[in-house]
Amino acid sequence: MLYFALLHYRYASMLKNLIATVLVFVASQALATTPWPLEIIDHLDDATLVVFVNEADIEASPKWNPDSGAPPFGLKQMFQAVAAWKDKNDCTDTVKVEKIELKPIAHHEKEGRWYYLVQLRDEGAEKPTKRYLAILMNGKAIAAVKEPESYK
Repeated sequence: MLYFALLHYRYASMLKNLIATVLVFVASQALATTPWPLEIIDHLDDATLVVFVNEADIEASPKWNPDSGAPPFGLKQMFQAVAAWKDKNDCTDTVKVEKIELKPIAHHEKEGRWYYLVQLRDEGAEKPTKRYLAILMNGKAIAAVKEPESYK
């Protein structure tokens, strides 16, 4: 009887180790196939901004060559995308567009991928604050993060 108990314990322990190994393998495969977003580092005035964009979103936006004429996603559509982002994020009417720059997406210049970098200013706050958005040429709005200034 003791022999069977020890045998059962040994196989149960081996089965636990096998299951743990399989779970770790499956989890690592899932992480390996998850696409990491592209990190775009750009500047607007003296602010260094970081935008995390999925490659699929970049590929879904139309190509544009400045020599071919106006961009396929004009300022009117860009303002509509900003308004939709403000509605989605419960911004007040005091948040206004302060600055816009049209920029090529880093490492995608040859493909003709561009985006709008937008600076918003909240005048309703006690101390006016700035927010930043990246608007792709397909209308997708992505919040940009301002890098903090380093201390010297």
